Amino acid sequence: NDRALASLMIERMPRTLTASLLLVMVASPLAGQVGHDPDKSPYRDIPRSNYLVPTLGYFGGSGGTVGVGPHDGMTYGLQYSILANRPVTIGFGILYGDLQRLVQDPTLPPETRTSGPISNGVLWTEVAFQFNLTGNKSWHGIAPFIGAAAGLAFAEDPIEDQTGFDMGTRIYIAPMLGTRYFFANRLHLQLDARFQFWQIKYPESFRQPPRTSLLSPPVLPDGVLSEWVVTPWVRAGFGWSFSLPF
Repeated sequence: NDRALASLMIERMPRTLTASLLLVMVASPLAGQVGHDPDKSPYRDIPRSNYLVPTLGYFGGSGGTVGVGPHDGMTYGLQYSILANRPVTIGFGILYGDLQRLVQDPTLPPETRTSGPISNGVLWTEVAFQFNLTGNKSWHGIAPFIGAAAGLAFAEDPIEDQTGFDMGTRIYIAPMLGTRYFFANRLHLQLDARFQFWQIKYPESFRQPPRTSLLSPPVLPDGVLSEWVVTPWVRAGFGWSFSLPF
């Protein structure tokens, strides 16, 4: 099923990306020492162009200390990228996540207060910057990159949760590493792994004991009403390059 496939992607993608990066790093100094016939060179120019990249991914994580932050689900997106300067790509993206989370009812004792998971959709809008490690070229079609994305995440407010918690709108930043594989002049595959940072804020009721049992601990025994959460996120995309008519 989709979630099993996504979990397998999380396990294997970092190793695939790391192997690609190591191959290029080892090959680069060797290529600098030995000349190549241009027609036989393993390096190919990446054309300055515009790219559309539909993506499919998996957003993991645990949703914070008590699991009420959106997490654990598939994501779908579309990115428009511009190769602005040969080593630098600027991208503008919109993504939607079919995620889930838990519900913590602070009015109930610990043994009965947790329910769910429930569905919790999230919409992301972002700007991403990628630095191509092989500059303006690919090596045997492989072009690894590092970068970061930043933007706004808009979380739905599910009617199943009447506890006062609402993820709302959050600023986020997501460092990434990845690689592209150019298998045709205008077509490429893209893999990337991200670690998204965003803040979860809890309602005041989460640090108060339940009214039915004042001796029971609150949802947040430490009383801290906010935390920064780091969530792993892997994506795969299929890119198509095109030229604008102006």
